[in-house]
Amino acid sequence: MRDVRIGVVGATGAVGTVTLDLLAARGFEDVRAFASARSAGREVSFGSRQLAVEEATPAALQAGGLDLLFFSVGTRTSRELVPHGVEGGAVCIDKSDAYRLADGIPLVVAGVNDEILNGDAIVANPNCSAIQLSCVLKPLHEAAGLERVRLATYQSMSGAGDAGIERLRAVKPMEADLAMDWDSDGEEF
Repeated sequence: MRDVRIGVVGATGAVGTVTLDLLAARGFEDVRAFASARSAGREVSFGSRQLAVEEATPAALQAGGLDLLFFSVGTRTSRELVPHGVEGGAVCIDKSDAYRLADGIPLVVAGVNDEILNGDAIVANPNCSAIQLSCVLKPLHEAAGLERVRLATYQSMSGAGDAGIERLRAVKPMEADLAMDWDSDGEEF
């Protein structure tokens, strides 16, 4: 399993860097980092070594040589690039909302409903809140048979990327709720 060839698209962003950290911690070694032209050529940390960031182009993803691609990019970029990763022979796990409601594409939380996987070329992830909630609710449902859950969430700043996280850090704690500009780019937050 550890010899699987993995690519992380969006490797320089907030979610992509965490993905790299998790892969390194779990002993994966054959990992490549992809990002926009702006970030290509940079280096990112991967365990005790550095990875050179490659530009995530359709040609690079179609070239093959990867078994699994994690997409930690926005909706528009996922819609553009995921099909090229599939064409290159990789299973593509998309963390944006690009494929969440698409017919025939499984919406999967590892350890919760991964039994629905059946050799799919594209796998969608729910948003961050839904993933965490489902991991907590599954054992409760198995133990007690939940019928309905009502909740409210305040979405993570990681959806706004590194710039959003830095804006949040710059706000004094008492002013945080009032001072933040909680806007959306119209695609996902």
